[in-house]
Amino acid sequence: MTPLHRLRARFVRRDTVPVPPSDTDIESASLRLILEHGSDVLMRLDSRWNRLFVSPSCKDVFGEDPIDVLITPALSLVHPDDRPSVRAILSGLSADGPPEHAMWRGLHRDGHVLWIEATYRRVVSDGGAVVIMRDITARKQAEDKLMEARARLEQMARIDPLTGLPNRDALTDAITTRIALGADVALFHIDLGRFRKINEIHGHLAGDGVLREVGALLAQEMTHEPMVARLRSDRFAALVHAPNGDTGLSASARDLIRGIPKPIRLNGLTVSIGASIGIAVAGRDGQTAEDLLRNAERAARDAKRSGGDTYRFYEPAMGEAEERAERLKQALPQAIADREILPWFQPVMRLDTLIPSGHEMLARWVHPVFGLLDPATFLPLAEDIGANQDLRASLLIQGCEAARSWPDHMMLSMNLSAADLSDDTLPATIADILERTGFDPMRLEVDVSERSVHQAPTLARANLRALQSLGVSLALDDFGSGLSSLRLLRDLPFDKVKIDRSLSRGLARNPDSDRFVAAVIGLGHALGLQVMAEGIETQAALDSLRLLGCTFGQGNLFQVPKPAVAMSGSDWAGG
Repeated sequence: MTPLHRLRARFVRRDTVPVPPSDTDIESASLRLILEHGSDVLMRLDSRWNRLFVSPSCKDVFGEDPIDVLITPALSLVHPDDRPSVRAILSGLSADGPPEHAMWRGLHRDGHVLWIEATYRRVVSDGGAVVIMRDITARKQAEDKLMEARARLEQMARIDPLTGLPNRDALTDAITTRIALGADVALFHIDLGRFRKINEIHGHLAGDGVLREVGALLAQEMTHEPMVARLRSDRFAALVHAPNGDTGLSASARDLIRGIPKPIRLNGLTVSIGASIGIAVAGRDGQTAEDLLRNAERAARDAKRSGGDTYRFYEPAMGEAEERAERLKQALPQAIADREILPWFQPVMRLDTLIPSGHEMLARWVHPVFGLLDPATFLPLAEDIGANQDLRASLLIQGCEAARSWPDHMMLSMNLSAADLSDDTLPATIADILERTGFDPMRLEVDVSERSVHQAPTLARANLRALQSLGVSLALDDFGSGLSSLRLLRDLPFDKVKIDRSLSRGLARNPDSDRFVAAVIGLGHALGLQVMAEGIETQAALDSLRLLGCTFGQGNLFQVPKPAVAMSGSDWAGG
């Protein structure tokens, strides 16, 4: 028997169906394919899709004996859900057309599903067909696993791994979709306050814990909004509904600001943070996701510059302010190094004699392009870029150098911000400057506000006690504007209280203001503290303060701030 005859003998024939009429047809359309696809299943069909023969590999692929397959329905090996598509392919085969290819699910004898890749070709001589079936189950499973892994990676690429919130990419897509649908939405850019100090003081693990807590808090507070996301570091965002316009958005922002400062407790550590929120409204403030993201961030920075823990709606002028702020940030380090930022001085007067008892140091920057800048413009920028320590040191050095020429009884007063009080190197830095400049610590007074102390209460109290141990005097600024000043006076050894300027301005015009200021002055004297009024602008206010027994005062009524080079003998003797 020749090899060809042995090969033909491997085919199982149906007794009930005549052998195909043409040996040439079978050998060219079937035997040759078997030689090329030995591991594949080859099936020969007649014009009615009855099986004429099935290759032995059917047993390996489908677990079915070829003899049994010959007597089953034509599509018995195909999963029921895929039979209509396979039937359509067979019906559509053309005599002169190219082979058809398909992938469908097959049924193994034991019940499990196979994935089959099939090729169909019409046999011209009898109108039947040749079908080659290849088991690709392993390949399909590997492809599915790869697709699942790719989908997981794509999902992970859109999720912030620390908080589990969507990230900027996911938020951008959500904004784009809402804008395309014409939805009334706005974007909140949420900039956390005081977070940098948490990282610096307590470490990044504590900072990460705070971010996770804040992320969970935001998700809970804004559960009915389209999306809350983490943008980067201490920046979050929320895409919110805006059916009630600015009024509704303002209410939501206020609620969020009130909700965020809740004390966060982590491993025995309790910290409080704040938030500055910028709001950009779709359509009005931007036509694209990037427009809203950029403008909401600009508004948040404006809110932060105004003191934080508040919100701002985007305004076009903020773009110009943002560009200016960036230019100032870039120039700040060199300006500090070159002493372009100078201390200006405003006298603190004894109200009974109108003779100066000292001067408060106020920072001013004479910028070559933007002119004279007050500290509200550049101090927040210095904190943003981490230059506030260098700036504070430079100003104190210059202030001490200038004050050495003053009469020995005159005090130098300087303000410390919340960022300053959160710096654990503050006492050592001030002690070093006092020693290097030869300035007497007992002539230095530091002014702190109640709000600044409360932003980092433990460290602020430790720093103030350390400064007091050096001989530095402590003054509580803006006294009367807070709700817990008495507790602060009890906890810390202050030497002086400064009546908030808003109270001084109401004197002689509002009897309630006079009575309140009188109570504050009486309280200060009862506690053995010096009392000073800030913001004295009118002679009437000065007269009232004298009558009420206030000891010291400061304000433009006496003299506006000026640099050391402009000071003269009258600044020591009054006039």
